Amino acid sequence: MAAKAWPYAVTRGETSGYQAIVVPDFLADAGLAYVLEYASRQDTDEPGTVTVRDLIGAGPAPLSLAYRVTEARARDYGLGDGPLEDGAGRTIRVFEGLVLRVPAERIPSIGLTAADLDVAGSVAVPAFRKLWMAGTRVDAESSTAISVGGVPRTPGARPLNVQIAEPYATPGGTGTWRAGRQAVPVFGWADRAPAESRPPRTRLITAIAIVGVLAALLGLYLTKSKPSPSLAKTVDQLCADLSAGKDSDAYQQFSDAYRYANSLAAFDASLLGTSTSASCTPSKIDTSDNQATLSLRLPGGSVRSVHLDWQEQSGQWQVTKMTVSR
Repeated sequence: MAAKAWPYAVTRGETSGYQAIVVPDFLADAGLAYVLEYASRQDTDEPGTVTVRDLIGAGPAPLSLAYRVTEARARDYGLGDGPLEDGAGRTIRVFEGLVLRVPAERIPSIGLTAADLDVAGSVAVPAFRKLWMAGTRVDAESSTAISVGGVPRTPGARPLNVQIAEPYATPGGTGTWRAGRQAVPVFGWADRAPAESRPPRTRLITAIAIVGVLAALLGLYLTKSKPSPSLAKTVDQLCADLSAGKDSDAYQQFSDAYRYANSLAAFDASLLGTSTSASCTPSKIDTSDNQATLSLRLPGGSVRSVHLDWQEQSGQWQVTKMTVSR
């Protein structure tokens, strides 16, 4: 069964962080290019795997991604020969794929082929060259819909290895994710409720005010009755998350400003490379300067030193700056 899809790509330059370089026109027009940076991540190291996940809250549902992860090679972009690396010598990954207006669970039945993904790769070539030559972030190129799937597989051809991953929910987004036959509201339920079921405006405002006061009192109580964990304990938890492969949990220990400037994909690439976890040990914790250094041993045996600057915000320790060296 053929379907419409919009090519997209996420990667990084030699000195710039990961960003979307090709974005469907309707996401670009809505200012939602950043959603692709957060939703695209390497969930497996198995070559040739196509990751599929629902994209929740980035527009009218259903919306999903189908993408693969490749290592950028210079010859693919007319930039010479050999692998392309960032300023720290790390291999640059390219997340290239398709945005579809169907639930993720239906994508395997569409009959995607490697050629469909190759289209996304070819669309990304000029955008990648632009990013590489600029040396800094660039505006993403818009993509338009193409037709994918619906072509009988050639006898003997190897089918795509499709892996359905956990959905990605856009913070503050609106939409409905259709899981099976049941529509599940995600965000903005009040905007979608029938007018006759909404409370009168005055009562609604009063209820909001009461909830706000109660929340403030609860927050004051928790702040006074529950001291924030020590920096050492927080560092230990960060190491435990990295060792257990819980990169998303580790990422949440970083400040809002850091996460705004660095996507989860960029965080993973900087810290773990192509690995999904690493053995982590705190080697130094300086509580006077709110700094810590971690020793990170990757599965291949290489060791990275990770220096972190911490700041206590709203009763929680959060990383504001990270420097990774080999």
